[in-house]
Amino acid sequence: MPSTKRLNGTYTIDSTDVYLTGNLNVAGVYNTTTVDNTTIKDRDITLNSGETGWGVGGNANPQTSGLYVDRGLTGNVAIRFNEVTDIWELTEDGDTYEHILTSGATGGTGLEHIVEDLSPQLGGNLETNGFHIQFDQTTYVPTANVNNTKIYAGNVQSAGSGLYVVNSETEAGGDELVTKSKAIVFSLIL
Repeated sequence: MPSTKRLNGTYTIDSTDVYLTGNLNVAGVYNTTTVDNTTIKDRDITLNSGETGWGVGGNANPQTSGLYVDRGLTGNVAIRFNEVTDIWELTEDGDTYEHILTSGATGGTGLEHIVEDLSPQLGGNLETNGFHIQFDQTTYVPTANVNNTKIYAGNVQSAGSGLYVVNSETEAGGDELVTKSKAIVFSLIL
C-alpha cells in the first residue's frame, strides 16, 4: 500500500511536464480548477458527476448543467440541460436561452414532426426531393394581405382542384386554382 503524505499550504510546481501515475482528485474550497489550453482525448465528458438526487440538483432544487464559453465583454454562449423544463437549451447572449427541439422529447416539448410547429418559417427555397406537398382541407379561410399570396385547401368546386389562392386581387374567400382537364372544358364552353 502506498504511503500517504499530507502537505499543507500553497505550493508551486515549476516544470515543463508533470506526470501523475494515479488519479487526480481536486477538492478545493470552491471546487474550482483553472486549466489553460486543455486538450481532452476522452470521447465522453460527464457533467454534474456524483449527483445523488433525481436529476441535476435533485427534486428540491432543480438546476442546469452545461458547457459555457466566457466571451469577455460580449455575452457568453452556452449549451445546457435545464432540469426544470427537462429540455436542452442554447444561448447566444448569456441571458436568453432557447429550447433545442429534439424528437421524442418527454412531455411533448420537442418536435417529432414539422406539423407540430404552428408557424414554421423557411429561410430559402423549399425542395421536396421527390416527395409530395400535401394541403389538408381547412374550414379557416385565410385573409388577403397586400403583397402576399396564400394557398390553402378547401372543398373541390367547379375548377376541380380544391386548391385556393388568396391575395389582394382575389375575391373574399379566394379563387380556386383550375386543373388542366377543367381548363380544357371551360375553353370549349367559352
